[in-house]
Amino acid sequence: MLRLFIKSRGRYLELALLVILLNLFISFTVVWYSNTPSEISRTSVQDSRLLLSVEYTGDSAQASESPVSETVLGMKPQPVNTLENTQRMDQSEMKSEVPKAVATSAIPNLSFDTTLGVFDKFRKFQSHMFSVVGEAWSVLSSSRALCLGAQTSVDRLYELVELVKNWSGPMSIAVFVPDIELAVGLRYIQYLRSCNLAIERQVSFHLIYPVEHQGTTNHPDLQGLDEVVGNMDCKQPKQVLKFLLNVRSKEMLAWRESYPYPQNLLRNLAKNGCQTNYTYIPDIDMVPTPGMDIQLETFLEKQEKKNNCSKCAYVIPTYEISINSTHLPSNKTELLQFVKDKQARQFHQALYSINQKSSNLKKWEKIPETEEIDIAYKVEKYIFKYEPLYIARGDTPAFDERFIGFGMTRNTQVYEMYVAGYSFYLLNNAFTNHWGFQSLKTRPQWRARQQEQNNARFDEFAKEVSAHYNADPYKMLDQLKKMNLKHVKVAYGTSKKNNTVAKKEEKKPLQEDIKKVFTR
Repeated sequence: MLRLFIKSRGRYLELALLVILLNLFISFTVVWYSNTPSEISRTSVQDSRLLLSVEYTGDSAQASESPVSETVLGMKPQPVNTLENTQRMDQSEMKSEVPKAVATSAIPNLSFDTTLGVFDKFRKFQSHMFSVVGEAWSVLSSSRALCLGAQTSVDRLYELVELVKNWSGPMSIAVFVPDIELAVGLRYIQYLRSCNLAIERQVSFHLIYPVEHQGTTNHPDLQGLDEVVGNMDCKQPKQVLKFLLNVRSKEMLAWRESYPYPQNLLRNLAKNGCQTNYTYIPDIDMVPTPGMDIQLETFLEKQEKKNNCSKCAYVIPTYEISINSTHLPSNKTELLQFVKDKQARQFHQALYSINQKSSNLKKWEKIPETEEIDIAYKVEKYIFKYEPLYIARGDTPAFDERFIGFGMTRNTQVYEMYVAGYSFYLLNNAFTNHWGFQSLKTRPQWRARQQEQNNARFDEFAKEVSAHYNADPYKMLDQLKKMNLKHVKVAYGTSKKNNTVAKKEEKKPLQEDIKKVFTR
């Protein structure tokens, strides 16, 4: 009897063990099926469709698309070290120096109230100064002499990643964000700050939109976007922005591309945002060389002690760099080799050479590089439509905001400086880089029309400037009728006829300007 009892108990134990093993098997099976490749595949396909399947190479005008090797989602933001040497904007090659992930909950939400905007003087645009402030903004602004102020539309904001690599001081960035682009801009700034320590510390943002297309932060298409931003790859800022901009509707895109871009208003806001004694106002895609900002700080300190010039503008030449180059030149010696190899040329050399004519860059290129930045020479002859990038005190004349869109934007401000008595000096070593060789074939018709409209506004501007300063050193008032800018036609596109017209129209004013200057 006892033997039978022991035998039955053994069978019960075996049965219990079998049940336990069966339960474990079923549990593991359920877990395995919940993570099957088919499910992962469906999610991956959906993400790939919703996100970016293209990657840009080259400059903005000649960008091409190719498959992206990895999706934008699926990786937590990883802060990127921005102190690396300047390289071409190829996000697939950018390295994250800090592997630690940033949790979605760690990214602060950016609050924004559209009722607090300030109108421009024409009441066409509303501005929100210091919508986002850099963590070290106050410290940098009080300890540095120079601030970089730049303007951009939201679709070019990814350029900031390369710009901040070579600038350690305060940066004041004005961003154009009409309609739903305001929501995109806020979320993209949030993404940039979580990924890039330098942007989080150094950069303050000012947001601007037109009254007729007021910025919006709420939209049905934005549902769930906040959660998505916290999971985007820090290595692909260009692709991330492309994905976010997909929320724009076809109806919006129909008017957005050719909408008059308020460049001068944006430049004024970026400049006014700078809290330092000196300002430098490039466009966001004009990249300084490594260490240039620190050298400029030393140069300005010496100038303050030496002559304390209140009406001096220190010119920094700009060069176009071929998209076939593997990197941007990091110093003048390398730049001159780029020029020799036809991998670099003066900015707008082919499109509109008068842009930097007064700088006489052939002379500048013959001056060898030195250890320190200093004045190379003074600009002797001002030629109309000169538009250099320069460093000057923050109280230079404002950019005239009647010029909206393209044409007569930067050069009219320089013209007013000339009338006001400013002197321009070329710096020996400093220069900025701009990716891509520009040409007439990239100019669309709507841009040419905007230039014509701005040309027609110049006569009134020139008269006002002369009256304000009681000066007319260029004898501009005597030339307005002959120049007849109101009726000048601007060429566009790739048409041979347009190219011929452009050469005739641009060559004649250039020859006349040079002749007037050198025969006085």
